Amino acid sequence: MKGALAQAARTLKVAELSSKIFGNAFNPTGARTGNYILRQNFRGEHMVRYYPSQLDRNLVKVPRLSRLMGEKMYDPDDIDRLNVNDKRRARGKGTPKKGEGKRATLAKKKKRSGHKGRFGHEFFRFEIDGRGRLKYANNSNYRRGSIIRKELTLSPLFVEEIKRIIRDSEIMDESDEKWPKDSEDGRQQLEIRLDGKRIDFQASRVTSLVDIQGTDDPEGLRVLYYLVQDFKCLILSVISLHFKIKPYA
Repeated sequence: MKGALAQAARTLKVAELSSKIFGNAFNPTGARTGNYILRQNFRGEHMVRYYPSQLDRNLVKVPRLSRLMGEKMYDPDDIDRLNVNDKRRARGKGTPKKGEGKRATLAKKKKRSGHKGRFGHEFFRFEIDGRGRLKYANNSNYRRGSIIRKELTLSPLFVEEIKRIIRDSEIMDESDEKWPKDSEDGRQQLEIRLDGKRIDFQASRVTSLVDIQGTDDPEGLRVLYYLVQDFKCLILSVISLHFKIKPYA
């Protein structure tokens, strides 16, 4: 009889403790509390008793208990910290914050070349940022072709080679004031930010060295022409290798 009463008392105590935790299930008044949690004490593989334990105030989220208790369990300071971490993860691991890329040695390099003719607006464009991200686009309506877009990441060694080509060309010391801006063949634009300097040149499209003869600044256009040809060969080659090579074939 005493054992039965003791078991009944334990059952009543468990129900009382449970009502504090799962009020919507056990308490007819609907009272809820998030101060205590009912834990189990095991001896080996057998559960021997229940005991109440106060919740850790630094506990951030327990979704299952939150649903049962109908109450959010988190520290406001911790949740703010998690939100900041989520924003950092959304930007990507190792990605600089907005504006930090401008402090890179090679902040950005852009090259655009295009014209409007019988096949519409045709252009060739590529862009490289300070983190080595290359974006390439080539558009031609010949035979109803669609725009070609490619994007890839260059190695630091490749980016250093691009910097060396730019420095050796001395294009950063040139000026486009005397360059022709437009022609029937189209126009081209070159934008570079390197070593704290920035240039944004615009000139008519140069298809050969013959086009620069008779201009006001043939030497400057010659530097532009050779640099553009070097970059075209380099960029098209690396894109071809990246997307066509089959290392596991």
